[in-house]
Amino acid sequence: MPMVGLGTWKSPPGVTCAAVRAGLEAGYRLIDAANDYNNEVEVGEALCDVPRSELFVQAKLWNTNHRPEHVRVDIEQTLKDLKLDYLDSYVIHWAQAAPSAGRASTRINGAYPAPAAANSMFPLDEDGYFCSDNESHFVDTWKAMEDLVDEGLAKTIGLSNFNKAQVSEILGICRHPVSVLQCECHPYLQQKDLIDFCRTRGIVFQAFSPLGSGDTNLAVEMSPSGTIPLRDPLVLKLAEKYEKDAAQIILRWQLQRGIAFVSKSANPARVRSNFDIFDWELEPDDMRAFDAINYGWRHLLWREVSHHPDYPFKDELPRDYELEKAPVASSSGTTNNNNNK
Repeated sequence: MPMVGLGTWKSPPGVTCAAVRAGLEAGYRLIDAANDYNNEVEVGEALCDVPRSELFVQAKLWNTNHRPEHVRVDIEQTLKDLKLDYLDSYVIHWAQAAPSAGRASTRINGAYPAPAAANSMFPLDEDGYFCSDNESHFVDTWKAMEDLVDEGLAKTIGLSNFNKAQVSEILGICRHPVSVLQCECHPYLQQKDLIDFCRTRGIVFQAFSPLGSGDTNLAVEMSPSGTIPLRDPLVLKLAEKYEKDAAQIILRWQLQRGIAFVSKSANPARVRSNFDIFDWELEPDDMRAFDAINYGWRHLLWREVSHHPDYPFKDELPRDYELEKAPVASSSGTTNNNNNK
């Protein structure tokens, strides 16, 4: 698996294909996708430009398809959209399950919040809250994922947005290894304990939002620094010192500490510059300087689904937190006016 990958979360319709093509031309060979991003069709168009043997393609099982009987439908839709016969990595996107209306739901049914009867990927109850499938557990989902490896539909399987205790639960029952754990990780959320945990258990830790997701982050509260990692004074000082941009400084920091990551941009020029991090390095003192900005600031809490017993970040919610209603759009920015069929 390549250390550096191109992400496609929040990459909008109409520009995703060009962004992925720019990435492939620049040298990216790991492409990270997901059914609920509602753009896998465009990702698949770009993947046709490169021989399959040169690619490492990762995709994700969505929450509404955690039931074992729905897992295959989810991956088959992804494979169809990506124009592939198999995935190199297939991960459970979130630990908590959402219900479907008796059958699997994919982007074809709508990758946006909608009433449960519509069988969208983001089902809502009659009061506008996200629905929760409290009887579905990720251990049963994992066992169905293992069958996909047996059948050759996925070379490896892994997890995303799982906490340490949940990963340990999978490790206690798995027949195929947990290959990767993809979680939010950037200078303001450095995940040192979780990374060490993965290393001791042979799991590749992979960072998403390695830049803090820029101005498009979904944070409920501003970071303790009052800004985002890309504008942090330390990062800007290092950018001036090395004559690089802020994103390159952060991504080089991730690379030097041995962290795999997927960075995203819909701007082809930015996609290319984010890959220009291999022929220079940060000095040891500058690497250590990042320790001072490890604030524990998570931008993607998705508190609106915290009523599920398997929600992974309960210890980060305020004691008096009251469940919020679902937003109009999904976390990918998709509304019911943009279905990308």
